[in-house]
Amino acid sequence: MKKIKIFFTLAILLILQNCETNPPTTPFDPQQNMGKVFITSNVSEAEIWIDYINTGKFTPDTVEAIVGIHIITLIKENYITKSDSIEVLKDSLVEFTFLLDEVTETGKVYISANVDGAQIFIDLINSGKTTPDTIETTPGIHQIDLLRAFFRPSTQIIDVVKDSLTTSHFVLEEIPPSNVILIEDFANVSCIPCVTSNKIIESLTNDTYGHEKLVAIKYPTNFPSPSDPFYLSNPTGCESRMDYYNIFFAPTTIIDGTERPISTDSLIIKSAIDGRLVKDLRFRMFVSDLVVGTNYFTTVTVKVINGSGIDFSNLVLHTVVTETNIEFSTPPGSNGETKFYDVMRVMLPSNAGESLNGISQTEEVVFQYFTNLQPGWVVSNLNTVSFVQNVSTKEIYQTCSTFE
Repeated sequence: MKKIKIFFTLAILLILQNCETNPPTTPFDPQQNMGKVFITSNVSEAEIWIDYINTGKFTPDTVEAIVGIHIITLIKENYITKSDSIEVLKDSLVEFTFLLDEVTETGKVYISANVDGAQIFIDLINSGKTTPDTIETTPGIHQIDLLRAFFRPSTQIIDVVKDSLTTSHFVLEEIPPSNVILIEDFANVSCIPCVTSNKIIESLTNDTYGHEKLVAIKYPTNFPSPSDPFYLSNPTGCESRMDYYNIFFAPTTIIDGTERPISTDSLIIKSAIDGRLVKDLRFRMFVSDLVVGTNYFTTVTVKVINGSGIDFSNLVLHTVVTETNIEFSTPPGSNGETKFYDVMRVMLPSNAGESLNGISQTEEVVFQYFTNLQPGWVVSNLNTVSFVQNVSTKEIYQTCSTFE
C-alpha cells in the first residue's frame, strides 16, 4: 500500500528544527497535554477546522487540542478559505482572529473519476465532497487531489476560469488485492544474535520481497539489557506484545502471528513467508497517513473478502506507528549496532487494538486515529503498519502499510 503524506511547510519546518536522530530516553506518556484556542473572525458562523478535520464548531467558539502547533482553517460560503498555524499551550487559552475576504469572483470545476466516492482535496484541504461533484472556488491555478481506498492517489493542476465551468476527469489506478505478510521481531540493542536477525529481516523486506509483500515491526525487549532506549521510550507497548506472545528471549521472530522460525536462519524464515503468501485472501486493507503540525494522523480502511468460518468477535485491528533508519553516532547497546529499522513507536488507538466485532462484512469500514509526534521522532522516517489478527488463534489474516 502507498502512503500519502501532506506536509504543511511551516509546521514541518518547526518540527524538524527540534528533531534528533536518536530516540527519546524517557518513557512514552499516553496522557496528552491539552490547551484551548478561542477563534473569532470578522464573519460569524465560519466552519472551524483543525488540522484539516472539521470540528463541527463555528466562529466565534473555543476548540480544545493537544499542546503543539496546529493548522486552523476557516471555511464559509462566499468567502476565501484561510488557514494559519497556531501554537496551543498547556492548560492555557489562546485567542486568534481571522480576517476572511469575501469572494467577488468565482469559477467552478466539475471533478469526476473512473471510480465514484473518491475524496476531493483542493489545495490540500478536504472539500468534504466525493466524486463526481462540482466545486466552486476562486479563479486561478489550484491543485486537486483524489484519495480513494484501494486505489493509488492522483493529482492534477487545474486553471479555474471566472464565471465558467471547468471539467477535470481522473483515472485512478486500482491496487491489485494480494496477501501482505507481517514479521514481528523482538530484539534488544545488547543482543548479539539480533545483529544477524536484523540484517536478515531488513534484506527480506527491502530486497527479496519488497514492502508490497512483506512488512516488519520491531518490538524492543528489556533483556538482555534493561536500558534499551527503544524499550524505555514505550515500555507498556513493548510489554503488551511480549506478554501476548510469551516472549522470553531475543531475538524471537514471528510470521503472521503463528510461525516462529529460527531468527538467524534466512532460509527457514523465507520458507515460512512463502507458505503464508499463498494463504486464502480474507481481507483487503488500505492505510494512509497525514502529518500536520505536531500530529500524526492515520486512516485505515478494511474490507472483508471472505469471512466464512471466522469468529469476528475474536478479531482485532492493530495499528502501529513505526520509525525506520534510526542512526546513532555510537552504539546504544553492547552488540555494536548503530542503525535500526521498523521500530515500534506507538500502537493505536491503544495497545489492545480495535475490536472488529460487528463490522460490516459487505462494505468498506474506515478507522481514523492520531497521535502526537514525540521529541526525537524523525517525521520522514515514520510509517503506519496495520493488521487484522485473531486474538484467540493469534493468526494475522492481512497486513497493510504506508511504506512505498
